[in-house]
Parts: sequence; structure tokens; C-alpha cells
Amino acid sequence: MKKVFEIKDKRTINALLDTVEYGTLALSNQDKPYAVPVNFVRLGELVYFHGALSNKKMKLLAKNPNVSFSVVNSYAVIDSFFSSTEGLACPATQFFKSISIDGVAKVIEARDMKAKVLEALMQKLQPKGGYTPLSDSVYEKALKSTAVVEIVPSSIRAKYKFGQNLTQERFERIVTHLEERNEPKDNETIEMMKAYKDAL
Repeated sequence: MKKVFEIKDKRTINALLDTVEYGTLALSNQDKPYAVPVNFVRLGELVYFHGALSNKKMKLLAKNPNVSFSVVNSYAVIDSFFSSTEGLACPATQFFKSISIDGVAKVIEARDMKAKVLEALMQKLQPKGGYTPLSDSVYEKALKSTAVVEIVPSSIRAKYKFGQNLTQERFERIVTHLEERNEPKDNETIEMMKAYKDAL
């Protein structure tokens, strides 16, 4: 990873984890990889997800708890001619924020902790409320039949790509094209480009 794209600030990393709705959980199925998208929530330094007690991912975790977990927040696609006049495809890219976590998965058994995690997940995905809190006894059966898993990270790598490596001329050229295209993600991408360019 180019140093110019690397993000190490924990607050910045946590902000992305708290915003993205789902990530991709990668497991080992003997000599074959297995990846599945999951909703998740961050509590402190740990990431949590949930699922059925006996589905495929739970069976694989029982055999090998080592996991890799990644999240991506995509921004504007940068057409090749946005930054180059050479007519080549190579300059085409997409700007993004991403986090990759390697760690060990651990199944949570304690009822109160399971309820706390699921409550945090609800607050993340349904912040407007409108439901009975997960601490209520009405959820006893559901809590017993739901697996809650925490990922204890051994390494966290974050990469934010917003043209930090570009010359000023190419940077300004891309900004101009994004302004002219004016699609939904373009203005937000311009804001991120300027923010990370100024931070260098």
C-alpha cells in the first residue's frame, strides 16, 4: 500500500466502521476460501456480527476461528479521460475508503453481552428507534437461537484513495470533470479529494 493512501488515525477508521452497513467476512473452508457479506457493529476495539447458530459460517468458525474482514465505502468512478489526454484506459480508477481487519473470531455466550451487541446493531441500522429494547425479556428465545460473534483484531489496515498522489494539474482536471458530470457521488468525492489533499 502506498503510504500516501494509508490511514492510521483510529477516529477516522472508527468513523468509517460506524457508517458502513455491511462488510465481507472471509473464512477458511479447508483449502478453499469462503466469503460472505454480514451486517456488523463496532464496540470499542472489536467488531461484531450475528447469524444463525448452525449456518455454514458458524460451522467453519468452529473449525478455524481465523478470519479476515473488510469494508468499503465507494465514491466516484474516475473516467480515464478525467486525468489524462492520452486516450488510454489505464488512468481510469475509483476513489474509495476501505478497511481490512485480520483477527480471531469468538462466539459470545453471555446473554447480556449478546443483547448489548444486537442493541448496538439496531441503533446503527435503525437509529430512529421504534422497537422494544433488546434487553427486554421478550427476546429470550431469539437471543438463545442467535449466534453473536466478536472479531478480535490482530491487524487493521485502512486505505483512503482520493487522488492524494496526483500532481496539482491532474487533481484540478479531475475536479473540473467531476463538477461538470455532477452525478450523485461526484460532489462528495470532490469534498474528500480536497480534504485529503489539504491534509498532506
